[in-house]
Amino acid sequence: MKVLKFGGGCLKDSKSIQKLPKILSGFSDEKILIVVSAFGKMTNMLETHNYEAVFSFINQIMKELHFKSSDIALVLAKQKKHLQSSAKLSYAYRVSLGEYLSSYIVKIYLRNYHNVYISELDAVKHVFTGSWNSKLNSAVFHSIHLDDNLVQLLTFNKTVVTQGFIASEWNSQKITTLGREGSDYSAAIFGVALGADEIILFKDVDGFYTADPKLDSTAKLLPALSYDDAFALCSNGCTIIHPQTIDHVKLHRIPIVIKNFHNLNKQGTRIN
Repeated sequence: MKVLKFGGGCLKDSKSIQKLPKILSGFSDEKILIVVSAFGKMTNMLETHNYEAVFSFINQIMKELHFKSSDIALVLAKQKKHLQSSAKLSYAYRVSLGEYLSSYIVKIYLRNYHNVYISELDAVKHVFTGSWNSKLNSAVFHSIHLDDNLVQLLTFNKTVVTQGFIASEWNSQKITTLGREGSDYSAAIFGVALGADEIILFKDVDGFYTADPKLDSTAKLLPALSYDDAFALCSNGCTIIHPQTIDHVKLHRIPIVIKNFHNLNKQGTRIN
């Protein structure tokens, strides 16, 4: 069983989303949990209440993916309902729309247009945090509860898509987030809970290098790193993965693989 995480920088437009079926075809014999971030800059748009830009953006994506008009209407109606009384919405509830839109569009695209037998899982109902910190706009991970329903979905469907970044307070069920860039952490949380063989994080970089390749032409790609070395790099300015992601999987010895979404032939970096 593998967890595949796709960030918003990867799924930023229709051409990027069209790569998903080919990538998934390489895991045809595996049970797969897909964790997605909000497409492109949707979180930024939602933070500033720019809902018209959000709906214009996703409407364009769906048209370019050749969605039927009925499917486009279904997506827009479902998510516009999410923003009723938007002036009263909490920050977390408001920005969660980005992840919900992404996961729903990915599900429809793969199921209706590429015959992938796929289901959607609501992360908010399974990933729990402590109390909301309004100064940081995030909350600390508390626990995860996976019921028999998810096991059945993975058994019969083999592919399930869920949202990164978002969760809920364990004692109130109010929507929270794990903080910006929290989708990698979500992938780690699900991966540990499911006992995944591997967590693959698709990024817009090749992996870890000996130096910044943009500044040093002699920098070499590191094909492998220990958890401790990767944690040290990420704790000292390297922003490829949030350190909590590495810390969460370390005790369970689940490998993390960094792959370049835009250059899948690159070896990437394996952390174990």
